[in-house]
Amino acid sequence: MNFFSLIIFTILFFSNLTYADQHKTKFRDIKGYKEQFLSMSYKKTNRIKTVKKSDGFPVYEGKTSIQVTVNREDAGCGKGKAQTTQIQCDGKGNRSRQEIHLGDLRLKNKEYIYEYAVYFDESYKSLEKGAVAIIGQMHTDNKAKGCHSCCHFWAQDFKYKGENVYSWVSKAAYSSEPVVIGKIEDLKGKWTHLKFHILWKLDETGRAIIYKNNKIIADLKNIKTLADTCTGGYIKMGIYRHRTINYWNSDWESLPDQRVYLDSIVLRKPKKEERIKNK
Repeated sequence: MNFFSLIIFTILFFSNLTYADQHKTKFRDIKGYKEQFLSMSYKKTNRIKTVKKSDGFPVYEGKTSIQVTVNREDAGCGKGKAQTTQIQCDGKGNRSRQEIHLGDLRLKNKEYIYEYAVYFDESYKSLEKGAVAIIGQMHTDNKAKGCHSCCHFWAQDFKYKGENVYSWVSKAAYSSEPVVIGKIEDLKGKWTHLKFHILWKLDETGRAIIYKNNKIIADLKNIKTLADTCTGGYIKMGIYRHRTINYWNSDWESLPDQRVYLDSIVLRKPKKEERIKNK
């Protein structure tokens, strides 16, 4: 092997280590992210696909959207060597997921805007037995020393004050209540556009501004937006279901399929007039 070949091999080897549990993919409805992977895809049927408006599927803008369906059997694995803070395989009966992993991001002291449109299918049914469905999460990358938290923020369907709602939740912003985006029943069968404007800080100088259909529904000031010691992360879009073990222990067959559509998934830096310091 000559020197040039060795360099190429080394780059490919370490690249594969970084994303060994992922499967490369590409959707035209995702903009601003350099990488796209199917998460935990090993030993699992892929139920994420592009669908067309011309075929009668819901589309927010353009001609296509991303359809995500998750089944109770969708407990997948990663191919890489397990790290101390990494779940190497989903436990059947406890987790099921269909997600797109959008690559690592450096976050500390940076400012980003994340946007997407979500459509809960008319057949969508919220989970019971204490289970939760997460549709969109900013996961920690676990590379910084002491970074063991799962997430910086996530958006989930769970029961809150007696009703199933879709809400924004932050493990970093520990003092903040969930930001309710809407009741699940009110969101089904129509598109909802969401925008999250985040100033990423490890101390309480961060900020999170949350928009629903271009209207501010929350402006959280002077909060931690990064989980303890964590400096990076990655967005995962799709459906991730956890705590479904009670279905497994009682009536596994009653755990329903769930389907959502996603469109216009965007990562961007704020324009000059949009920056937090100019607000």
